[in-house]
Amino acid sequence: MPKNIFFDLDHTLWDFDANAEETLRELYQIYQIRYLSHRSEQDFLDIYVKNNAEMWKLYRKNQVTKEVLRSKRFVDTFREMEVDEEDIPMNIWEKYLEICPTKTILIDGARDLLDYLDDKYNLHLITNGFAEVQRRKLKNSDLGKYFKTLTISEEVGKQKPHPIVFETALKNAAAAEKTSHYVGDNLEADVKGAIGSGWKAYWYTKDDSAYTHQDCTAIKHLSELKEIF
Repeated sequence: MPKNIFFDLDHTLWDFDANAEETLRELYQIYQIRYLSHRSEQDFLDIYVKNNAEMWKLYRKNQVTKEVLRSKRFVDTFREMEVDEEDIPMNIWEKYLEICPTKTILIDGARDLLDYLDDKYNLHLITNGFAEVQRRKLKNSDLGKYFKTLTISEEVGKQKPHPIVFETALKNAAAAEKTSHYVGDNLEADVKGAIGSGWKAYWYTKDDSAYTHQDCTAIKHLSELKEIF
């Protein structure tokens, strides 16, 4: 059994999709986007989600900078919505980063699981998110109190699944591979990254497609971990 359990943050504990949707709907009203495009509010959400995912893929491969990711995902969205170039609200990405980290919706079962594990194991976080944003999320959602260490890829200089991120997390936690388990939602960055670094991994996923590996256990609800640990 592990002594240390490491978690991913976004999509694993902090409900990125729900919190981002709330924020985007607020932005749609704040910037009166219905007057800028014939596309609907739902189109705005769907197009942004697609562009954001594409930009994050590029960022993980070091093909775009943080600054480009933050702004281009919105610029590309407005262009796809056929908003006139001069009408694109160029500071909207700043407003997004101001609002979104204040949101507090968690993945179902997250707090209950952390309460259950808190006095049994040393809990830690590893995240690919941006340092200042992730710390604000932890503070506003009151999740920070559960974790003894926080390893942020931006501060490491590499993104998960790079082994140095997991090596750094072990050093930060003064932990060993054999006593460290990892829980995350992203198959490539979290699961395969952890396995490739010699960790036992748990894949939180709604995907029914089977991924089998002797060191990976797939779960569909965080409460399942209470039966494992």
